[in-house]
Amino acid sequence: MSTTFTPDQATKMLPLVKSITKDVQAYWDKLVVLRTEIESAFKKNNIEAPSFLRDELNHLVDKTNAYIQEVESLGLYVAEFKRGIINFPSIRDGRKVLLSWKMDEDVVEFWHELDETIDSRRHVSYQLSMK
Repeated sequence: MSTTFTPDQATKMLPLVKSITKDVQAYWDKLVVLRTEIESAFKKNNIEAPSFLRDELNHLVDKTNAYIQEVESLGLYVAEFKRGIINFPSIRDGRKVLLSWKMDEDVVEFWHELDETIDSRRHVSYQLSMK
């Protein structure tokens, strides 16, 4: 983690991050549906459909990966596709932590330790300790 963000800096990035995250979620949802179709076609022994569907699946994987790389190029991490969870590296009380944002939130105001998940998020109760 080289670049770090304060809650204010992270919140200012949300218009771009929300846009990318919506795209990641849309492609992820399509991937899940398509994978189900491929599994169903295999069960029916339909060899033609999986070949066509696999090409589409590869396209969706490539697009999803491109969006993930876009998020990562900003110095952020996609923590979870389905719920649209993005982590922003930060410093709290002199140690590295992650600011955690979910798609339905308007501001970045939660954080967790590096070895924790979103289930362990805590509210940023005071910004002065964030550097």
